[in-house]
Amino acid sequence: MPFCPNCGKEVSEGVKFCPYCGRNLKVGVTPENTSGQGESAIVPEEVKGWSWGAFVLTWIWGVCNGVLIALLCFIPVFGFVWAFVLGAKGNEWSWRNKKWDSIEQFKSTQSGWNIAGIVLFAISMVALVITIPFVAFPFIFFP
Repeated sequence: MPFCPNCGKEVSEGVKFCPYCGRNLKVGVTPENTSGQGESAIVPEEVKGWSWGAFVLTWIWGVCNGVLIALLCFIPVFGFVWAFVLGAKGNEWSWRNKKWDSIEQFKSTQSGWNIAGIVLFAISMVALVITIPFVAFPFIFFP
């Protein structure tokens, strides 16, 4: 017997709607755009993956993408770890919390965020590498 993809409960063969949660169970049909439906949204595989925008731009990305839980990055020490969580789960949370026209529109928008995140991350790493010698060995540079 098949299982409902939404609630996971076992349903009878040939049933068009889940008797437990009411989800449409059309077999062989691509699911409609479920973005913006919160926890009940089905996240397509194309949406899942690492988000450089969410990882680097944390709260800015979160506010713009409807993921207000990203504001937890303001908690000292925890915020550092939270950036990694956002990077890993950000795309899925954005799909669930904001209504998108299509997967293509979502990917196009997130591509811009990813480019901005990667560029900012690279600039930060270069600045860090340049700064470390001045901090670690100040007596060499400032006698």
